[in-house]
Amino acid sequence: MISRAEATRRAKENWSMWRLLLSDMGITYTELDNMDQDDLAEANAALDIHIEQQNKLNRK
Repeated sequence: MISRAEATRRAKENWSMWRLLLSDMGITYTELDNMDQDDLAEANAALDIHIEQQNKLNRK
């Protein structure tokens, strides 16, 4: 079993995947496994845009 420090390091290293998995976008681990780095970057950018839009709506 890996240490907590190693788990944290790995989570930070793979944050672009974990962020999508933990979001409400409904992306599965299997789908993430099929994405390349460009797909992950685009999906994270889309999530950022979505969050921005939601924040603007909530401020109104």
